[in-house]
Amino acid sequence: MDFEYDCWRCGSTNAVYGESKGFITVYYELPAEWSCYWCDAINITPDD
Repeated sequence: MDFEYDCWRCGSTNAVYGESKGFITVYYELPAEWSCYWCDAINITPDD
């Protein structure tokens, strides 16, 4: 499932893929860091 986050540097919206963990529960594991599609800045995934 994709989650949308804004880049801290350029403000563009990026889709970050979350891998499903568990069979019945709705829990997705997101990468701790991801690169912006537009400016290549390293972003940190928030804990929410």
